[in-house]
Amino acid sequence: MIFQVLFAVVTAVMMFYFLILTRRSALRRLFVLAFFGTGLLFIVYPDLTMKLAHVVGIGRGADLIFYLSILFLLFLCFNFYVRFHVLEERMTRVVRELALQNPFMEEDRAS
Repeated sequence: MIFQVLFAVVTAVMMFYFLILTRRSALRRLFVLAFFGTGLLFIVYPDLTMKLAHVVGIGRGADLIFYLSILFLLFLCFNFYVRFHVLEERMTRVVRELALQNPFMEEDRAS
């Protein structure tokens, strides 16, 4: 019981922290609310995970949480990969434009 209360408080604090960080995007705020709200619901009512697991054909609620967390982590990895790739392309464009604006920049510094 103490673990549930502690974990629920930590989850609620994290939810409010991420809500403050995502002030501008309504979609992200909705995702944060749904993600942490579901987490709080599963913490307060752990039997709910067992019922949901049986509905989708999984034996235990802990297995359901494990599978969902793996899917979520794969989504995060893919999202970070895409962001990194976009930033890399932007940086390449900026460096190319700078090189075209001042092609003798390196020679000027060497002298």
